[in-house]
Amino acid sequence: MQSNVKFTTLNFLKWVFAALIFWPAFHSISSGNDFDIFIRAAYALHDGGELYTKPFVNGLYYYYSPFFAMLLQPFVFLRELQFPQESMLPGISYALVAVKIIWSSLTILMIVRIVKIVADVFMFETARKRNIFWIILMILCYRWFWMNLWYGQLTIFLLWVILESFLGKFQKGWYSGLLLGLGINVKVLPLFFMGKYGLDFNVRAAINAIVWLMVFIAIPFAFYDFEYISQQTLSWLNTINPLQQKRVITVGGGGFVDIGALVVKYFTSFKIPTEPTVCITELSHNGIFVITQGIRLLFIGVVAFLYLRINKRAHIHHSLFLSIAVFCASIPLIFPHQRDYSFALLIPSIVYMVYTFLKNKYVIHPVVSGLTFVSLIMLGSVVFFEFFSLEFRYWMLGVRLQGLGGLLYFICFSAFVMSYTKKII
Repeated sequence: MQSNVKFTTLNFLKWVFAALIFWPAFHSISSGNDFDIFIRAAYALHDGGELYTKPFVNGLYYYYSPFFAMLLQPFVFLRELQFPQESMLPGISYALVAVKIIWSSLTILMIVRIVKIVADVFMFETARKRNIFWIILMILCYRWFWMNLWYGQLTIFLLWVILESFLGKFQKGWYSGLLLGLGINVKVLPLFFMGKYGLDFNVRAAINAIVWLMVFIAIPFAFYDFEYISQQTLSWLNTINPLQQKRVITVGGGGFVDIGALVVKYFTSFKIPTEPTVCITELSHNGIFVITQGIRLLFIGVVAFLYLRINKRAHIHHSLFLSIAVFCASIPLIFPHQRDYSFALLIPSIVYMVYTFLKNKYVIHPVVSGLTFVSLIMLGSVVFFEFFSLEFRYWMLGVRLQGLGGLLYFICFSAFVMSYTKKII
């Protein structure tokens, strides 16, 4: 009888989480999100047009690979069909609705797989601890799942790619770099994990991922005019280059959370109508560039230091997962043009800290623990910012509150790793 109660409790949590996930997935089908841009980029690719030199929707550009636009080609043939004006989806093309339905469904499947990977790694002796573990994670991580489904984002895809590549079914064999190569091709963020291969001196794995990346880059050349795809591929690589001078100072992009956005916000006095000016001191264009790149290099150095420190401690529980969490926690800050949904990459670090607390009763210094909780509030993980007034949300975006929260969280998580690895010696 007791085992049935435990089984029912866990299944109840699954059904609650499933219901909470379905809501934003269903909403994304009828609302505007990034797939409005993606499908129009697919139209442009089909028609031989420019993918990167002009905005597609509301002044927003396409930043992803030609291969990703090519994957959307099966939907292009539905673009002339539209839902009637008197329907629930007035005037919306069948192509857009179809691609959103499929992407929402795939994202839900990827969330299920992420949960399965975490469940396989972290186990507990008692059902009580296991249930508390999942309840805490549901509370702290739900908003990032919600945001990625609500706005049709790709961060959950990237998180799945990373976890599946290092902890799932794509760890070994000739296909071990397939998902990582795909993730880098679609959205460059997983490129940071090439640094892990470098620190491991794992040349074979790095080459495998690079080969797969080149395969995905090359595939469009087999289906489109060589000169046209060459031009679009070069435009894509130029667009995502963070060292471009025009990428140093980006204004008017409310909601950016990366280091570059923080430096620009607090060290320039550009006037943005919907945002407060919070300039500490005015720096030159070159000064902004030097500080931004310097902080990025500092973060890369911290990640490398923590990774090597973890690897030197042979008895750390699930050290591979912890090292992955360190890399993931830094990505939203290091890469340019990141928004708050990118903080879904903090999920592995939250999983690990919750696990160590429940499993080993390990808690870092009360001040750091308190600051960690404060950072999660600033990130919107503990509370939904959508419940607040529009004025507050404009202010929050204007002062880059979530970016500051991500910075504070990374500092606190780094302190956790340092403290926990010291304890393990």
